[in-house]
Amino acid sequence: MKVYTNKLKPIQYINKTPYLVTAIAPITQVNNPADVKGYLKCSTAFRSDKQNIYIFCNEIEPVEFEEI
Repeated sequence: MKVYTNKLKPIQYINKTPYLVTAIAPITQVNNPADVKGYLKCSTAFRSDKQNIYIFCNEIEPVEFEEI
């Protein structure tokens, strides 16, 4: 499993939504994705059958701001 440190987390766009990737793991190494999500404190886990991996990540929320 490849786990990224806080400073080096890559951003990946999935369905036009940006996600901050915390870890990538082969499907064969993950028995229960919900447990891994809890351990890594991630909100989302994607399964890519094409690449045979799980991507554990958090959605990047848009910032609301007001012009001054």
